[in-house]
Amino acid sequence: MYKQHLLFNLEREIILLKQLAVFIEEKDLDYRPNEKVRSTYELMQYLSGIGSIMMRRFVKNDITPEEREKIMAYRSTLTLGNFQERLDEQWEQIKMYMGEITDEELLTKEIELPWKEKMVVGAAIINAPIKWLAAYRMELFLYLKMNGKSAIGTKDAWVPENTVANS
Repeated sequence: MYKQHLLFNLEREIILLKQLAVFIEEKDLDYRPNEKVRSTYELMQYLSGIGSIMMRRFVKNDITPEEREKIMAYRSTLTLGNFQERLDEQWEQIKMYMGEITDEELLTKEIELPWKEKMVVGAAIINAPIKWLAAYRMELFLYLKMNGKSAIGTKDAWVPENTVANS
């Protein structure tokens, strides 16, 4: 049951990101609210993989410096046209990694987060991928609003129209 709860919340974030993705235009990609803040494109790159990358780290703990370079190279091939596809790919990877961990491990296996804090995997999934996807989803929403997308509303950022990520 716990695993399904976590998956539901991860899937919901992917669905909501895909819902916002349709509002992004090529002219929005370079937008950044301030000099030292991610651009819309950089934010999309981050959102297109952070959930699955952290799940991989939590489950497999196999991201070497070389593997990180491969991830960054792949992330750099993101386009406006393949953003939703990358979100679908991320969802498939999340489900795969979640399938490799038991309910018991979610509650008892201790892992280390990037900032060296230790917690059990289930709590780490809530405190990293779920929270990051939600927080940066809202940042994307605000970028779109600040960039003149008056047609989108709060509902677009919070209420899924579809019940599955691949819809």
